[in-house]
Amino acid sequence: MMPSSEVIHPPIPTVEVTHDVKRVTIEGLVMLKLVNHCQNSLPQMATGQLLGLDVAESLEVTNCFPFIHREAEFRPRDGQEEEAEREARDYQYEMLKSLREVNVDCNAVGWYCSIWQEGYLSTNVIETQYDYQKELGANAVCLVFDPLKTTQGKLCIKALRLKKKFMDMYKAGDFTQEAIKENKLTYEDIFEELPLQIKNNSLTDVFISELAGSKYFNDHSCLEDSPELETTGYISYGLEGVVEGCDDLQQTTQKYLYDHRKWKQSQSYHEAGQKPVTKPSRLESILLSKQMMNHCTYLEELGTANFQNLYFADALQKVATDGSRDSS
Repeated sequence: MMPSSEVIHPPIPTVEVTHDVKRVTIEGLVMLKLVNHCQNSLPQMATGQLLGLDVAESLEVTNCFPFIHREAEFRPRDGQEEEAEREARDYQYEMLKSLREVNVDCNAVGWYCSIWQEGYLSTNVIETQYDYQKELGANAVCLVFDPLKTTQGKLCIKALRLKKKFMDMYKAGDFTQEAIKENKLTYEDIFEELPLQIKNNSLTDVFISELAGSKYFNDHSCLEDSPELETTGYISYGLEGVVEGCDDLQQTTQKYLYDHRKWKQSQSYHEAGQKPVTKPSRLESILLSKQMMNHCTYLEELGTANFQNLYFADALQKVATDGSRDSS
């Protein structure tokens, strides 16, 4: 799901894109700021601006700042959307101006958001990323962070951008069955995931090296790390995503069939001089299919890890049992 129903608009580009990047590099401090913002915003979703510069084939993210977050009771109502959009743009420009005054990188290179259950596969995220790549160039990226999967002990963050084929189709606004078949569009042709590397400056590396030999990182500090056998909540999380995806896909298919029948009926009206109904889009169905595929992949990875942990626990139990028998 999208952090909010609002579509984020990128700032005016400050650098000219001359080549495509093949990887994203983000500083450790920036990553901590991003994760801290997303974690502190729970249960609400968070969004923010990425700043940096593209060097050769690498997009280096050197700073970030959060976007304005509105509680439900302060969200813009009917007739106030333009004012809220202008306020958000003014906030971005003021932040960029302030960073420029203190000699900090202020080149917008993308944005970030926190997501639940593969929520980046939504029309709002796609529209926002399309605007960024349209205004800033093909090198603009979106960093998506999943706070729930991160609680399992593995940092879950991806660097994404829209592929050129999808950008061209989105610009044309044609996602009918015929257009999708003609362009051979699948859910694999929507987002492109770039390799993401976290780096630190030399002083930080020296500090971490010193900490490695201190009392805070001794042999006993890792004793609390053990295989996590209780993963019922994570399995339920994945299964709920699959079930909800099936329901949404069924509803989307029924809506498409209804709209398609309505479109066919409107052809006779068009012959009579009336404006025809727009042909229904299949984009939502493609996104739902990709969401279900990701949930199935997540369950497969989780099941594999669970079986490994069970075999590991069984082996430890046998060793402990044999040891007690020998001692007796």
